[in-house]
Amino acid sequence: MHGGPVEIFWTGGWDSTFLLLRLLLVDGLTVQPLYLLDRTRASTQTEIDTMDRIRDALAHAHPGTRTSLLPTIMAEVADIAPDAQIQAAGDRMSAQHGVGNQYPWMARYCKQHGKDDVEIGAERARHVHGAGLVLFDNLSEPFPCSRGYMTRRIFSDAPSHDAWLIYGAYSFSLIDTTRQQMVDEAKRNGWGAFMGLTWFCHSPAGERRPCGLCNPCINAIQEGFGWRIPRSRRLLSAVYQKTLWPLRKTARKLVLRRRLAAAET
Repeated sequence: MHGGPVEIFWTGGWDSTFLLLRLLLVDGLTVQPLYLLDRTRASTQTEIDTMDRIRDALAHAHPGTRTSLLPTIMAEVADIAPDAQIQAAGDRMSAQHGVGNQYPWMARYCKQHGKDDVEIGAERARHVHGAGLVLFDNLSEPFPCSRGYMTRRIFSDAPSHDAWLIYGAYSFSLIDTTRQQMVDEAKRNGWGAFMGLTWFCHSPAGERRPCGLCNPCINAIQEGFGWRIPRSRRLLSAVYQKTLWPLRKTARKLVLRRRLAAAET
């Protein structure tokens, strides 16, 4: 059995917080959260405040987490060393599959700091396509990790070398769990108060009001969590998803493809 703390990318969001709770309260492990500070994102301070609230609530309800939940290691995105190979792989995957632009710098951070077994809160989405499909196409079969729980990995012999470059440092122990299964498990375990504190929006519209327009908000709506977004923002989101959102996705892919073509010439 592995004796060190479990490293996890934690943002205060639903998925990563659920995974954090499972590791702490079910598996009884010591957890080392990692958080990458993106100063350009409007939600950064809200995410930090959210993690502090969850940490305090946990310490009150489960005093043992005062020691088993280690202080969060924070690093500036701007300080992550460049890596042309990882960035090119990320650009290709973004252009082809819509992979989020945060994944290349997360991969660069892991490589720079020698991390190759970091838990990440990626769950099984209701509809698997695009980025989710390329992820599942390259995952190993489930296996027991050194700490005893089941996980999946992307190894260097995966069909897509790009997928390994971007996702190879992560352990995907949540990948076979759906959002509804998380809701059910949280209810059984009495985690409602903690999960109710989570945050997901990248562009808050006022004090802790999800915008309804960023990708996490749209994902939340599509996964049946629209109730967490004010009705007025849900209505705006419905219009946005049918008009500007598809155009923005297409434009982003075109820009990336042109950049890749220019780099190859």
